Amino acid sequence: MKHNIYSSGGVQNIEFTDNQSDKSVGVVDPGSYTFTTEREETVQCLTGSLEINNNQCLPGQKVVIPKGESFTISAKEASSYLCLYK
Repeated sequence: MKHNIYSSGGVQNIEFTDNQSDKSVGVVDPGSYTFTTEREETVQCLTGSLEINNNQCLPGQKVVIPKGESFTISAKEASSYLCLYK
């Protein structure tokens, strides 16, 4: 298990591996943050409301971000997510 802090604490997550794949669960504070993927990421919104590359992501919805792509994640309120890595 590994705790990651990005953007002066605006985005934090905990990475872990279960018997199927690598995952992280995290929280996004209000604001906009840009990242580049090192591998494909499937982001599932858990609570709150996120925008990923200007696409709204509500609880239960998923967004797939291809490997090597830059993306911007934005939140108007503290929001949480689950990320699955390929």
